[in-house]
Amino acid sequence: MTRDDSDLLAHDVIGRLFEEPEPMHRTDLADGAIAQGMAASRRRGFAVAGATLSVLAVVAGAVTVAGGVRGSGSGDWSLGTDSGKVSGGAYESDAPTYADRQREVVEQLPGALRPLLPAGVTIQDVPRPGAIIDMPTGDFEPEFTLRWHGIDCYLQLDPSGRNATDVLDEAGAKPVAVAGGSIRTAPGHGMTWYEYAPSDLAAPKIYFMIYSSVQGTAGPIDAAAFQQMVQAPGFAKVRQLLDPSVPASAAAVRERYAIEAKINAEAAKVLPPGFRLKLNPGTPLGFELVGPNGVNTFQWYAIPDDTRAVDCPVGSLCYRAPGANGKVTQAHPDGKGRFGTYLYGAGTAPDPLFSLEVGGVPKAGDTTGGVEPGKPVETAPQGPGLTPQQAMAIVRAPGLVKVITDVQKLVALS
Repeated sequence: MTRDDSDLLAHDVIGRLFEEPEPMHRTDLADGAIAQGMAASRRRGFAVAGATLSVLAVVAGAVTVAGGVRGSGSGDWSLGTDSGKVSGGAYESDAPTYADRQREVVEQLPGALRPLLPAGVTIQDVPRPGAIIDMPTGDFEPEFTLRWHGIDCYLQLDPSGRNATDVLDEAGAKPVAVAGGSIRTAPGHGMTWYEYAPSDLAAPKIYFMIYSSVQGTAGPIDAAAFQQMVQAPGFAKVRQLLDPSVPASAAAVRERYAIEAKINAEAAKVLPPGFRLKLNPGTPLGFELVGPNGVNTFQWYAIPDDTRAVDCPVGSLCYRAPGANGKVTQAHPDGKGRFGTYLYGAGTAPDPLFSLEVGGVPKAGDTTGGVEPGKPVETAPQGPGLTPQQAMAIVRAPGLVKVITDVQKLVALS
């Protein structure tokens, strides 16, 4: 993970904890067409999903616990009867999901693009950490690293074309006829936007952009190279992969079940009885917490020490409600399930601060009310969230840091 990647993910998680989104300082996205493209991103809204590589177990710099008061608060913190039982196959489906297909696309797209790229341009098999989610549509927009003349460039898909169309239209880009359709490009200042429009109006268009890690450096694919790419026989495979009407294969469904078996072998060590994890069908990098009464989006982090403090007594469980503008309160064992963020730190080195984020099933549009962005394709009933007792059982489980790290690695796209 590069410093640029880790900074991006750290900003996201800090913003999620405090409801104060941190500005992303990426000097390679600073001017010209880049600024134009990012303006389009702001118009449509975007979110960065950080469910990769136990990000904050790697990234130094997030949150510590303030104060010197120890204790878990008054009341009975035992689980009692508030954790029921749920079968291992509850809320699962053999039908292919949106996330199954996106995982398949990420695995196969580099191989499909590689023979189409201009001479001297290479592409990494593994996408960059994290994922950009188009909030209005819930589309997943992975980024891939291209290497050209010793310079890293990044290819990002734009499935809906919301960004690309804005930039291409504002740049006055004119269609250029190619075999089977037309192309448009809008280059400048280290970033280029691309559109492929098939002659068949019912067929989906393809949109993406490429930006350089070196400010002001031209990208590796100009209009002539793009024209050669789309007219090459191998481009048919790229079109098939990026066609949203094509479902995931049976192999992708089997891969989902295999991943879930692995993550639950780890998660079972720390989750309360009656709970397990499953992959989020609407967000490829996410997973969900399955309980007796339904499913919830779920993320967990082990955050190393830093100078930024949470107003929460050490050794106590604290809670921030969705939309609470960063206000953190001490949790009490009332047995009520809720959405939001639970925080716990033992206050002793090298113990981290643990963060458990519980939300509703994915939907497009925004992240308000504890709902994560993503495709609204979950068919299971929405669960009530976690009770303070259940959250406390998780954060006090031995070996939680390792479990978080191992589960995040298994969920990561590779």
